[in-house]
Amino acid sequence: MTNVVELDGGDGIPPEPNWRSIFGRAADREAASAYWKGIISELRSAEKLAVANEHSIKRLVVAYITYDISAREVLKSGPVIKAKKTGVPTYNPWWTTMSNADSQAAALEKSLCISPRDRGAGAKVERKARRQTGGGYLKNRG
Repeated sequence: MTNVVELDGGDGIPPEPNWRSIFGRAADREAASAYWKGIISELRSAEKLAVANEHSIKRLVVAYITYDISAREVLKSGPVIKAKKTGVPTYNPWWTTMSNADSQAAALEKSLCISPRDRGAGAKVERKARRQTGGGYLKNRG
């Protein structure tokens, strides 16, 4: 007789990653868990959730957290800072990281069809009924 092995995600819901192995701060882990649950809920309600999306969802959560961390640092020192050696104004490296995380998140949201605009992209368009003109007494000869 063979043994039956239960696999996580068999119900179509990917298992939540171990955020402790990715993020050091407890606040980041809590935010990641909240983001994960929100994304899963959104995809489930749109009927677009699949276990195959697990890695994309994980990357999206990491992009969100990276954006949050970078935004905090940019708010502390601003988008432009003085270079340490030359004193010349330059872009804050955190600004670049924040911008890259934003771009990555936007691309992943689009591929997962999370935004309302993208969610309806694959939906069937309902056509309106043909309007009859001429009062209905003229014959259509064409």
